[in-house]
Amino acid sequence: MDNTKYKNKRKFKRYQKFFYGLYKRFHQKFFGMQHSIYWQNYDHIHIGEPVHIAPGVSLIAANHDVYDIDKHEKFEDIIIEDYSWIGANATILPGVHLGPHTIVGAGSVVTKSFPEGYCVIAGNPATIIRNIEPEKCKEKQRK
Repeated sequence: MDNTKYKNKRKFKRYQKFFYGLYKRFHQKFFGMQHSIYWQNYDHIHIGEPVHIAPGVSLIAANHDVYDIDKHEKFEDIIIEDYSWIGANATILPGVHLGPHTIVGAGSVVTKSFPEGYCVIAGNPATIIRNIEPEKCKEKQRK
């Protein structure tokens, strides 16, 4: 049996694990993000800090052209401001602007903007189900 192949394969696995671990720790520490997030065109997705994004979230910056599905329509920016939280398996569509302290419920489809923030949104399409008191949020930020 040739041991050199086994050793090389083993080193490659360690190499992968090392960089995946760094990637995971970096994103969880600075962004509170999990892996398995679908990003469509990073250049058009703007995220504040700290923003928590759960697994299975889709951030879609452009739709396909209805006349030619091989082409995309014009990309529209997605903006998620500071202290927001996106629940598991939520979908955020092109042109959406979420203000500060916006919480998106799990499985929601966000089709329109909520730039004023300080709210909990959920559903398909997402609507405001509760408002958050800005004073309480600002107290927590100071601490």
